[in-house]
Amino acid sequence: MPQQNTARSTVSQPDPRAYLAKHLKNELWYLLCAATEWHVQDMIPDPGVGADYVQVYAMDSAALHARSLFEFFTQSSRSNHLGLNLYGLQPIPSERYGDRNSDPANGCWSSPLHAFLMHLQDRSFTQQLKSSDGTSMKDLNKMPVDFANEAARLWRIFVARLTNQSDPLAPLAQSVLDDAIGESAKVVANDRNARHGITPIAW
Repeated sequence: MPQQNTARSTVSQPDPRAYLAKHLKNELWYLLCAATEWHVQDMIPDPGVGADYVQVYAMDSAALHARSLFEFFTQSSRSNHLGLNLYGLQPIPSERYGDRNSDPANGCWSSPLHAFLMHLQDRSFTQQLKSSDGTSMKDLNKMPVDFANEAARLWRIFVARLTNQSDPLAPLAQSVLDDAIGESAKVVANDRNARHGITPIAW
């Protein structure tokens, strides 16, 4: 008798340490490195033929990894993604990311990220997003560094909450952040980018 597919109310709960050491680490590393690569390409006065493609690839990667981290940090686990309750923590509010019900007119990021990255929706009307420091409005394609800044901020709160509850995973979470920052610094120092003399981003 063939098995029937049944919808699950929650996703399976992986080992928290392994999930932090591999999956969350990958999201943060790829986000900071992609945002740094986008920044490098944006700073180069004349990047040359085809370089704009590199910037688009970096932008898409940064936005996708940022969205995954925003969903993880700001929401509890759902049927299609894990949340901070995996670590016994409550979601961390993000004024910048907001949630699916946030008014895009206020510059929140959640609806535009969902519409432009996950689905082919009507894109004839676009709205600007508020920068991570709240001082300016930008098009989505100018936001990779802002997305990464907010993700790094949420990660630091994550570390602080783990530390406050004496969770033995706190040092690992801090190490993942430190290593991701170090890895992103290598992007500006690699053979292709070092000649431009661009300073690593202070995440």
